[in-house]
This record gives sequence, C-alpha cells and structure tokens, in this order.
Amino acid sequence: MGNEVKIKLTDAQKAKIRQATGRDLPEIRVESFGSSPAVSTPAASTSLKATRAMRAAKSMRAAKSMRAAKSMRAAKSMRAAKSMRAAKSMRAAKSMRAAKSMKAAKSMRAAKSMRAAKSMRAAKAMRAAKSMRAAKSMRAAKAL
Repeated sequence: MGNEVKIKLTDAQKAKIRQATGRDLPEIRVESFGSSPAVSTPAASTSLKATRAMRAAKSMRAAKSMRAAKSMRAAKSMRAAKSMRAAKSMRAAKSMRAAKSMKAAKSMRAAKSMRAAKSMRAAKAMRAAKSMRAAKSMRAAKAL
C-alpha cells in the first residue's frame, strides 16, 4: 500500500465535516498511488458553500421529480375518471337507445295492429255491404 497517512480529527473538525457532508468521520486516511493522490489536497477540495449548493440542487431536483410524479398520477387518475364517465355515459346512451327502440317497436306493433283492426272492420263492413246489396237484389228479383 505504499504511503498511507491517518489523521485523527478534533471534535470541531468532526462537527464541520458532519455539517457539510452529513457523515460522522472519526479520521481521514490519505493514500498515494504513484504520482496521483487518492485524496485531494484541501486547496482543491470543494468548499462548504459548493457542497450546500450541490445539496440544494439535489433536493430541488427531487422536489421537481416528486411534483412531476404527483402530476402524472393526477393526470392518470383524471384520465381514468374521464374514461369511467365516458363508459357510464356510453352505457346510458345505449340503454336510452334501447328504450327508444323498444318504445318505437311497441308503437310500431300498435300501429300495425290498429291498421289490421281497421282493415278487419273495413272487410267486415265490405262483406256486410255486399250481402246487403245481394239481399236487396234478391228481394227485387223476387218482386218481379
């Protein structure tokens, strides 16, 4: 492992690291692999403001994605409600059409039976008239 250095941290340093990163670190370990160090020097490390800004950006992204997820759920439930209403109105329209066609069929049957009754009456009247004429002509023939 070559060069390795462990640095024990004071309570104040631990508190600063905990505040900046949210982690509880009792020590820092630095290793060197050839010419590139595994841990950057304090000058190159990110500042506290940059870390906070990074955390704020992450929480902002999380909030946006949360809002997007909520609006997506709301849109889906809205679509479901609309399709439910559409299905119900479709069923209502079909039953309305069925009821109307039922009424139409009944009235059609009634009209047909009415026509049949009228034609029946007309036929009977026609037969009665013919028989009446025949009877008259019979009487007239007898009278001669």
